[in-house]
Amino acid sequence: MALLPSVFRLPLATRLRATLLTGALLATLVATASTAPAPAHAADTATVQVTLTADAAVTNTVYTDETTALSVSGSGFQSIEKGFGGIYLLFGWVDPSGAWQPSKGGATGATYRYAMDDESKPAGYQQFIAFPGSTTEASASGGDITADGSWATTLTVAGSSFEATDRDGNATTVDCLASQCGVITIGAHGVANANNETFTPVSFVSSAAMTASASETSAPTAVPVATGTQPAAAIATADTSAGAKPSSATGWMLGSALALLALLGIGTWALVRRRRAATPPADS
Repeated sequence: MALLPSVFRLPLATRLRATLLTGALLATLVATASTAPAPAHAADTATVQVTLTADAAVTNTVYTDETTALSVSGSGFQSIEKGFGGIYLLFGWVDPSGAWQPSKGGATGATYRYAMDDESKPAGYQQFIAFPGSTTEASASGGDITADGSWATTLTVAGSSFEATDRDGNATTVDCLASQCGVITIGAHGVANANNETFTPVSFVSSAAMTASASETSAPTAVPVATGTQPAAAIATADTSAGAKPSSATGWMLGSALALLALLGIGTWALVRRRRAATPPADS
């Protein structure tokens, strides 16, 4: 007679306990894999948040008919200790056909345009956010980028149109009710940095509509005025990993664990039946 493997020569009660212990261990492994934390922001996933300074519940919205004070913050940006420059925070327009960024050969006045400010008497239409320890840190109107790549400042938007100039000083008026405008970040002091280039579109609403909506205790419905699709790579996106579906690796582990548990259960059931069949009936 062929010898059974040593595990099958153990008492039935011992085998049952081993089966239950194995099942509990597999269940723990599956639960751990399913609830593993999402990875942190990588350096190339810069994200920008834009809210009204007067009402933080209103996001990505600007008044059409009056000056708007915005609170703007960023996370996931590249921070370079003692690096030259930092980030320019601007309000403007980017070419919807793509490749507007300076790191891709884009140029001011051509692939992107922004509202100008008076350097001698700034109105807050632009902000400079410096790298920590930068030689130009003293002139940073918007503070520093922290070591973890976050920052926060304010930005002023004068209305739904602005005047921009190109590198030759030629002026152009941009109508944000006809073209999609938004908040722009690019590398400062002429240093192109693809990690810190973002465009966050905004919508426009009249101050009267905003007031009416506020009186009804509901947020205003801001209608986008985009005339084209913005380049996907240019638009800063929020982290959605918290609501992401389980990965295929997690699903494979779950399926394998369930299949193994089923096989163990079938094996145990067969052993019990064989044990009972081999036990002679008690005398009457």
